[in-house]
Amino acid sequence: MAVTEIALLRLKTPELSSSARSILKQAQQAQSEWSGYPVQFARQVEDSSYFYILGGWESIVHHNGEWIKSETNQKLLAQLKDDVDVEWMFHVDIDVSQHQDSSSNRPIDRSPDILKPSTSTIPLDAPVISVSRYFVEHAKRAEFDTAFNNGGPYLGAHTTPFTYSGGWRIDKEGDDEEFVLFNGWNKVEDHYGFAETEAFKEFGKIKGALKGAEIKHVRLERWE
Repeated sequence: MAVTEIALLRLKTPELSSSARSILKQAQQAQSEWSGYPVQFARQVEDSSYFYILGGWESIVHHNGEWIKSETNQKLLAQLKDDVDVEWMFHVDIDVSQHQDSSSNRPIDRSPDILKPSTSTIPLDAPVISVSRYFVEHAKRAEFDTAFNNGGPYLGAHTTPFTYSGGWRIDKEGDDEEFVLFNGWNKVEDHYGFAETEAFKEFGKIKGALKGAEIKHVRLERWE
């Protein structure tokens, strides 16, 4: 099953230089051509020195064992070492092969020469996307799944027309589990407002299975 990569990068300077932005655009194109999936950059709202990479891979081995060790990637990383740090990177079991072009409702053509931005299960078409990391003890994973499956439709009804998509972290650290949830919103305040609704009472039942949570918001960076 194809998987979703999520990585967090931190800027070492207040803003990207034009040369660093150019290299990142090269990296975006190179990774897309290598993986066959679109690659997106998203800037964090809470702290603009952080931005995320969202991409897809046929497998973790294809990413870690081939792309990361490749001469192309290593050269690009060396060029960026004075501008950004990689804080973390892992993979989530959201199958990017099922992402669709929302304008046609058809699976994306992932051949390197016909890459298209995906707006389907991960709501990349939303003005703001929340990235929620839910930390769950292994023994409570099934409890979380039940609560999420029951509460998810209440969340979806509130975020429409934007979608939501979540999946479990695959390459986890330690015994605990991590569930990553992407939600689309018109603005950050809409997400905060959801916590005051009756619908949240149903979705909020996931709290009983949580060990902790980290919730951030991002906007896609569309560099020209």
